[in-house]
Amino acid sequence: MGNIYADEALWRAKLHGERLSSGLRRPDGFALAGRVRAVLVEAIVAGGTSFDALYVNVNGESGYFDRTLNVYGRAGEPCRRCGTPIRRASS
Repeated sequence: MGNIYADEALWRAKLHGERLSSGLRRPDGFALAGRVRAVLVEAIVAGGTSFDALYVNVNGESGYFDRTLNVYGRAGEPCRRCGTPIRRASS
């Protein structure tokens, strides 16, 4: 799973990306698994996430999932859930 879909699944599950998996409670793990599945299904239906010409389908068309992203690539913008500016974690 790449960063785009991981970020979106974590946001939907209301989990912070820097939280250690060893600290997850069982319900959090189940919630995350469900959100991962939902994000991947939605991305497939939308044709994926295309930010450049390298990631297109066989007809050369871009996917449309990037239009529904809640957190990935939105640093500095307000969170759609709470309104707080989204902050990109340092790597």
